[in-house]
Amino acid sequence: MKKTLLTLLLGVALSIGAAAADFVTITGTNVRLRMKPSLQSETLTTSAGVNIHPKKGEKLECLGASGDFYKVKYKGKTVYVSKQFAKPAGAASSGQVAKTTGQRYVIVGGESVRLRMQPSLKAKTLQHNGVNVHPKKGERIKLMGEEGDFYKVNYQGNYVYISKDYAYPEE
Repeated sequence: MKKTLLTLLLGVALSIGAAAADFVTITGTNVRLRMKPSLQSETLTTSAGVNIHPKKGEKLECLGASGDFYKVKYKGKTVYVSKQFAKPAGAASSGQVAKTTGQRYVIVGGESVRLRMQPSLKAKTLQHNGVNVHPKKGERIKLMGEEGDFYKVNYQGNYVYISKDYAYPEE
């Protein structure tokens, strides 16, 4: 009886722990998983030396954070992913206005992100007095639409494009 009760309690404790686990969602494509929390660290690869990438939108268990990286579990391995290419899964909306008005927003997911005049990485960037304009990481920008791998946004009255690799829709 004691053994059965102990096994039952252990099972409940494990399921509660699993339900309470934190997760991050991959926001980019071809995101590299690192062995240490550094861009200079080696990446997770196959035995043939080919980089292993999680899929965009994939949720990974988050074990914590270290500087600009999340410590995550991926296929049984503990690795690191840059915060630039992942976001907390199920992050709450930063504003109820979007839900009540139907207006949608994107959140900037990186530093020094360039805003483009056309939906292309080769397109000119938004500039002010000859200097690139960069939204801040975490900044909320009004979403106007999508074109291929870009979001069309209204940034300070300018209709510009931001790569989906560097922004994600507000939930």
